[in-house]
Amino acid sequence: MLVSEILITYRQRNGLTQKQMADLLGISQVGYHKWETGTTKIELEHFCRIATLCDVSLMDLLPRDWQEKIREDLGV
Repeated sequence: MLVSEILITYRQRNGLTQKQMADLLGISQVGYHKWETGTTKIELEHFCRIATLCDVSLMDLLPRDWQEKIREDLGV
């Protein structure tokens, strides 16, 4: 799953619209939409805020292959 798909999944699980999520993050709806379409990259601080808002770990927001690579690099 791509980062953009993960964002959509967690936003929808929390019953939020793009506008509501954008407002909670302090960004424009257009800016948030660009994240969900993969048009722009997300800064780490926003990843952290999204994880907090959705009550998930930062790792949960990453694609599985990224998670596996991080665990491998850390020897976990």
